[in-house]
Amino acid sequence: MKQITIGNLTFSKKAIQIIAFGLFFTGIMIGSFIALSIKTEADFNFGLLLIFSIPLWFFLRSKLKTEIDKKT
Repeated sequence: MKQITIGNLTFSKKAIQIIAFGLFFTGIMIGSFIALSIKTEADFNFGLLLIFSIPLWFFLRSKLKTEIDKKT
C-alpha cells in the first residue's frame, strides 16, 4: 500500500499509520474510561476523555500536515 486518494486528498503510508496510531490510543482511552465508570459505578466522564484526547490529536495533527497532500 503506497497511497490512498480520497477526493482531493492523498494520504501517504505514514499518514495512514499516524491516523491508525491516534485511533488506537483514543480507543484505549475510551475503553479505560468505560471500565473505570463500571468499576466505580459512576457516570462516564466525557470531559476527562476530551482533556486527554485533544492533546494527542493536536500533536498528531502537526505531523499529518506534512503527510497529506491536497490537490487543487
